[in-house]
Amino acid sequence: MKVFYLKSCLSFVAMLCVGITFAQQHVTVRGRITDGESGAPLEGASVKIKENPRSGTPVSGSTGGFLIRAHQGQILQVNMLGYANKEIPIDGQNHDVVIKLDRSVNELTEVVVTGALGIKRSSRELGTSAQSVNNEELNLGKVVNPLLALSSKVAGLRINATDQTTGKTDPGIQIRMRGTRSLNRSKNDPIYVVDGVPLPNITRINPNDIADITVLKGANAAALYGSEGVNGAIMITTKSGKTGAGEVNFSNSTTFANVFLLPPAQKAFGQGQNGVYSAVSAESWGDRFNGEMRDFGLPINGIQPTKLYAAPARDNRLDFFDTGVTVQNDLSFSGGDAKSSYFLSLQDVRLKGVIPHDKSSRTGVRFNGTRSFDKLTTSFNANYVLFKNNTTSDGPWLSVYTQPANIDYNEAREWEDPSSPNHPLNWYNPVAGTRNPIFMANNNRNTANQHTLNSKLEFTYDFTDWFSVTNRTGYYLQAEAGRVTNKKLVSNIATRNINGTLNDSGRDFTRLNNDFMLNFRKEFGEFTTRLLLGHNIRMDDAKLINVQANNLLFEDIFNQGSRTGELSGGSTITQYRSLSTYGEFTMGYRNYLFLTLVGRNDRVSTLDPSNNSYFTPGVSASFVFTDAIAGPKNSKMLNYGRIYGSYNRTGNVTLDPYRLNLTYSQTNGFPYGSLVGFTPSLIEPNSRLKPEFVTSYEGGLQLGFLDSRLNADITYAYSDSDGQIFNAGISRATGFNSTYVNAGRMINNTLEVMLNGSAIRSQDIDLQFGINFTFTDTKAKDLYAGNEFNIFRQAYAIKDEPYPTLRMTDFERHEGKIVLDQSGNVLPSEEEVILGTMVPPYLFGFNTQFRYKEFSIGFQVDSRLGSWMYSEVIPRMYSAGTHPETVKYDRQPFLMPNTVIKQDDGTFTENTNVLSQGDKDWWTKYGAIQTTTAAKADYLKLRELYIGYALPNSVVQRQGVFKKASIGLVGNNVFIIKHSSNQIGDPEALYNQTDGYSSFRQIPTSRSFGFNINMTF
Repeated sequence: MKVFYLKSCLSFVAMLCVGITFAQQHVTVRGRITDGESGAPLEGASVKIKENPRSGTPVSGSTGGFLIRAHQGQILQVNMLGYANKEIPIDGQNHDVVIKLDRSVNELTEVVVTGALGIKRSSRELGTSAQSVNNEELNLGKVVNPLLALSSKVAGLRINATDQTTGKTDPGIQIRMRGTRSLNRSKNDPIYVVDGVPLPNITRINPNDIADITVLKGANAAALYGSEGVNGAIMITTKSGKTGAGEVNFSNSTTFANVFLLPPAQKAFGQGQNGVYSAVSAESWGDRFNGEMRDFGLPINGIQPTKLYAAPARDNRLDFFDTGVTVQNDLSFSGGDAKSSYFLSLQDVRLKGVIPHDKSSRTGVRFNGTRSFDKLTTSFNANYVLFKNNTTSDGPWLSVYTQPANIDYNEAREWEDPSSPNHPLNWYNPVAGTRNPIFMANNNRNTANQHTLNSKLEFTYDFTDWFSVTNRTGYYLQAEAGRVTNKKLVSNIATRNINGTLNDSGRDFTRLNNDFMLNFRKEFGEFTTRLLLGHNIRMDDAKLINVQANNLLFEDIFNQGSRTGELSGGSTITQYRSLSTYGEFTMGYRNYLFLTLVGRNDRVSTLDPSNNSYFTPGVSASFVFTDAIAGPKNSKMLNYGRIYGSYNRTGNVTLDPYRLNLTYSQTNGFPYGSLVGFTPSLIEPNSRLKPEFVTSYEGGLQLGFLDSRLNADITYAYSDSDGQIFNAGISRATGFNSTYVNAGRMINNTLEVMLNGSAIRSQDIDLQFGINFTFTDTKAKDLYAGNEFNIFRQAYAIKDEPYPTLRMTDFERHEGKIVLDQSGNVLPSEEEVILGTMVPPYLFGFNTQFRYKEFSIGFQVDSRLGSWMYSEVIPRMYSAGTHPETVKYDRQPFLMPNTVIKQDDGTFTENTNVLSQGDKDWWTKYGAIQTTTAAKADYLKLRELYIGYALPNSVVQRQGVFKKASIGLVGNNVFIIKHSSNQIGDPEALYNQTDGYSSFRQIPTSRSFGFNINMTF
């Protein structure tokens, strides 16, 4: 009996142990976390076991995937800032689960942003300022270039469209974040990062492919990028596939553009000189328009052309320009399941420019794919774009501003008729600078075929739920074949001759970027820790080749072999290499107090090996005081409050490759005779050159009121850029005339204020708004060999003055009155005067989106105040007699008010009887006073406007073709209010990366209107 009892007990204990073992059996839970509305994968969600919170906290990766070990019967907790928490019981079947999270109303406290290296971060743990723009906000104006879509939407960010020689349908972009840090004008752009991979350029990316853009402001937020992030970072996340049934989306945007903001022109007097009509004069110093038929130009085959001597009521210059048309067609496919996702998009853009014959096209395809294999997660992105450009070369619209108001540019389009007075051999004025501008636009062509490929291949392996390894490889290629042609024209009049020219060029650029990262995440009681260790390799290779023939033999044969004289051209090959290691450690306490330490060491190939390694340290902290302090935590008025701050010291190298090499150029006949020799460069290599260092401080306050219906973010940032690298003049006794030095210092102080919220929030009505304000004070503190240097034309860097400063000649004045000589002519001041800064210190942006049921309206207002601009067009218009001021006194001698006369002995007398002649010579001298070309650059413009209507669900459900459909009207640059002194044009439109400078080479700003159609199947 005892033996039986013992066996029974042992059997019961064994069965109990087996039951316990079964009940506590480990299971591996894997899956993907997605947005409950869009199905897009969510990166950065935390996954916990409710019963054992200290076991580790995995975070979903870029594909939304996660992996965690648990026991059957336990509860899986999923938390994601911006979304409601979710709990899921573990039943042993959770192997390939898809967890859909619903968006949270409390937006400010739950914001997730894309941080450095493309890693999703909770905004509450950042010790720096970051601002995100979603796809809807980005595409409000339906622009082709995603960077232009950011204008006035982000505090601290200033964007200008710049006109380049080949930029008539593809303008360049100038971006400045929190002012200018480098005296080298071309080294102030932020780093562009797409899906975690740094790219040299993002203007070819389809804005409709972008899920969101996060702007990391300044070196502190982008510290992990070291030197490349010293000017901040533009972090782009492209769209991913959606879990569930596949989805197809089609959209079309068509807009029509017309130029506006032309400098005003007089329409009272026509062509001629000294008040006398001339049939062959291109200047407007003739007699008054009288509506007569007059000779126009020289006889053609014995017949004298005539033209009505009158100015049309409409500005005749507008007829030179065409109506621009932009047509964008987008088609995308997306889908996915628990293990994989895909997103495929196709885009075609056709653009007709406002300059006759200008056009471009862009055709692109993107594929984003992800796949999970147990502990291994992979993702692959590839984007290919073929861009074709055909634009006029530099200059043909210059003469439009200076030619008489009776020129008919519609008739000028008929220039191909050899018997027409508009033919280039018959044009009324034979001077080269005033040729028929329509002919010039057609004759001088710049064509290019550009292929752009950027791709990413990423592998992440989760060794445990707290340790993973990621390798991310990015490859970027851009190859461009270009051709510039100038058709030959032969005439017996020398000034009509055109030597045909041809320049063929090829430009290739590749970048290989690789990041290898170790990621550690662990919780210790109420502390959370995250450690990132990484290694980066970057390799840039560029090659530029051009071959030019300057005197072609035939009009219609563009071939370098058909020429006289020698060919010109050459090739340039450059390489750049960098090797970096970096690390970031973040510790959080109870999810309201965070401390982050950052360090990066860079080695670059552009510096001498003895100085090419430098270290970047940084520290930041964030404190959510409403979660830590009982009083604010329970407040209904203030529901969220956070203070944050950071410090960073970033090494920065603005030197291009080979600038420290002593280069030689070939010289024929050196040292004598027909011998070939080589002469050294006049720039001394400075092997002691070091990186410049930018010291940055940032502090901010973030507040949320009334359940985040009103949110505020106030940030102050300071940066000190010391030891700047630039080319400085030295004594020629050294054998050189300049050298690169570490000298110069720039100080930036920036204040940013952002307000946004929901004025109305209901099922049928929704009113969202956002306001941003930026004040930036940039000053040059130390300059090499003096207190100033010239940047470009009238732009200067002057010690202790705002950078850049506009300085120019003014009228000579005595006690505030303009000084005239004894003939009544104006006199230039002996010293130039400082007018002020050429970049606006005050930036304002306002946006709102209103929805009533299926109707919606959104607009973006932009304002910039406090700067100056000037133009090269204005003095040319004075000289040509087309400026309105030149007819102010009816072309008669006049007594100029508020003037004094300068006597021979240097004294001044009140002007009571000395008349100014008011002729060409007088107005040319007047227009040569540089301050007459300057104006206040203040403006307020309605940048974007969208009015849309979405088909109601009741209508959509009754048909089985599409899931969603909407139509809309869109406008860009709808109107602008300028300062009364500005007769130049759009202050935002700049020339070739300059500040506040408007060139005669630029085309005017355009205003566009159009429509948009969206359908989802």
